[in-house]
Amino acid sequence: MTFSPRRIGHRAARSAWLVWLVGAGAYFLAYLHRASLGVAGPTAVERLDISATELGSFVMVQLGLYALMQVPAGVAIDRWGARKVLLASTLVMGAAQLLFAFATSFPVALAARALLGVGDAAVFIAVLRLAAMWFPHRRYAVLTSLTGLVGMLGNLVATVPLVLALDALGWTRTFALTAVASLGYALLLLRPTVAAPFRQLAPVEPDGSPARRPALRGIGATWGRRETRLGFWTHQATMAPGVVVALVWGYPYLTEALGYPDARAASLLSLYVLATVAFSFLVGPLAGRRPTWRAPMAVGISLAGVLAVALLVLWPGGRPPSAVVTAVFVVFAIGGPGSQIGFHIARDYNPAARISTATGLVNAGGFAGAMVAAVAVGMVLDARSGSAAPSLLDYRWAVSVIGVIAVVSTLAMVLTLLGVRADVRDRMDREEPVVVPVTERWWDRAYRRLARRPRLA
Repeated sequence: MTFSPRRIGHRAARSAWLVWLVGAGAYFLAYLHRASLGVAGPTAVERLDISATELGSFVMVQLGLYALMQVPAGVAIDRWGARKVLLASTLVMGAAQLLFAFATSFPVALAARALLGVGDAAVFIAVLRLAAMWFPHRRYAVLTSLTGLVGMLGNLVATVPLVLALDALGWTRTFALTAVASLGYALLLLRPTVAAPFRQLAPVEPDGSPARRPALRGIGATWGRRETRLGFWTHQATMAPGVVVALVWGYPYLTEALGYPDARAASLLSLYVLATVAFSFLVGPLAGRRPTWRAPMAVGISLAGVLAVALLVLWPGGRPPSAVVTAVFVVFAIGGPGSQIGFHIARDYNPAARISTATGLVNAGGFAGAMVAAVAVGMVLDARSGSAAPSLLDYRWAVSVIGVIAVVSTLAMVLTLLGVRADVRDRMDREEPVVVPVTERWWDRAYRRLARRPRLA
């Protein structure tokens, strides 16, 4: 039996979409697990009898291990393939949620969140690896956006639906059901990417030679590229404030500091998710189709996040109107799609054999910043309130920490961006090919003077 080339191409395309859909389903569950503490935080405080610092430590451990495992996860994906790593990750996340469901003490619950961070670490970059290897380069930006959208759907389920489930089923049954969902989904990962009949050719280096297996020394080479570091700081500057708000401190801030009812606070978090989805249709395609717009978009989104935090902290009396709070959450939502710019940079400036390693390094940026901010917020609340319930003023001081971290990461991104632009101009002066051409501006000349980097003759 023979097939025409067109029919073979259609079957290959269907197989590629099947592979991506199965991987994206794992990311949906990963984001549901990751964000589940956002609305369950107050319940966790009562159930486990913990302080604000201890609640923040859940996020510190979870995101800390998530960020720490990004590079090992990327190396593992490049070496053993996305399917095997996704299978292991889904099983680990299911086990972690099951442990969390039955936890009645702080150490056990902390161990469960730590295990969840380890399992979650490889999922997103594994799905992006599937997108990079199974689809043409021109579709990578769209698939990155679609993957983010699937994650946001998981985040959406972790807001109002999770609140309703906690009220109706209780802690143990709710988290046990999420655990069973992951453990059952792992069955889908046993075969699809092996059974799909058409694979893309093996990845190659930029010079056309066969791609080498990644080694530990490749991590240093990947991080040594200034463009990879730019992706790292871009990811952190754009998404860290929103992650801190969505995963742990947004709900307590709204209910305890501003006095919002639980349903209204959960609705605002749902709005954050929906706004993230909406902006994904705008930011992702623009970043993919307009490479020269990426840097200005990243800088603008980061500065908007800093301004949003400043509004919450500096508003007279500390109680911004509802419209302002809503606008702030919408601004935070832009950071998720904006952080995808970091992945585009990693994809464009690294060889195929190290895509997952580079993506892991970039992905670590946002979550490392979020981890530091989440812990710092809890420490400030405990230091100021002592044994009493935190006041509005206490929350204002605590939220200001998020702004400080956003400012630092934005400055790091801008300085690295100026260095990348100078490198590109040097290559253009030597008439070497570049990924994105750069037109020299006054800030480029100012950077060269400060960095003592004269233009090449």
